[in-house]
Amino acid sequence: MTKDQISSFQIRITQSNKTELIVTLYEIYFAYINDCLSVLSKLTEKKEKADLDEYAKSLRMASQVVRHLEDDLNFSYEISGSLFGLYHFVEGRLAKASYSLSKEDLEDTLKVMKPLYESFKEVATQDDSKPLMQHTQKISAGYTYGRNDVNESVGSESNRGFFA
Repeated sequence: MTKDQISSFQIRITQSNKTELIVTLYEIYFAYINDCLSVLSKLTEKKEKADLDEYAKSLRMASQVVRHLEDDLNFSYEISGSLFGLYHFVEGRLAKASYSLSKEDLEDTLKVMKPLYESFKEVATQDDSKPLMQHTQKISAGYTYGRNDVNESVGSESNRGFFA
């Protein structure tokens, strides 16, 4: 995952409510799986040297995201048992992919996670609760136009502490 992606996810997490946070976790998962698939494609094409350490790290991080989703389940709802079973299946496929280097195992996880992501994304559009993290830094972005170029800037409030 690139530094820009990490920064973008960090900003989104600080601005997310409960369901938006789950949607963001799914998107983080997809970014790590895409990194794994990229390494595998380099390995099969043999055009570039594949970095298996990067593959292992991305796979480990994707597995941590799934464990986090499991830990956040509220078992007072009946659907949580089904979600736990699906997450457990995904964890098993990720474990198998760690030693098999199989693209099919990773694609099997995507077949499970994408419909779940779409469902949570739909629920997030209906959730109008406040962000979980209060008193976070406000982020603003924009463009400034010069005579010969356009500059993109991302800034934040100048006062990051408590108001006296």
